[in-house]
Amino acid sequence: MHYIPSTKNKTSDKEKFLNFSDAASLIGYRSYTKISEFVRSGVLSSYTIPLSTRKRVKKSELVELVFNSSTSKFSAE
Repeated sequence: MHYIPSTKNKTSDKEKFLNFSDAASLIGYRSYTKISEFVRSGVLSSYTIPLSTRKRVKKSELVELVFNSSTSKFSAE
């Protein structure tokens, strides 16, 4: 029997959830209040992970939001 390595990265199929402070820091804010505003206004979804009562945001959704906002700036010019 031969070992065939999987081409799929096991960590890539797991979603990364960030607390509001880490999410804010990732996009250059000092405080989590902007992330809270994004969640309240419906721009970002919030999630609760098992064994925690604090809300989180998906890193992929945050990155997509930043990418879309930065590309729309360039397309408007």
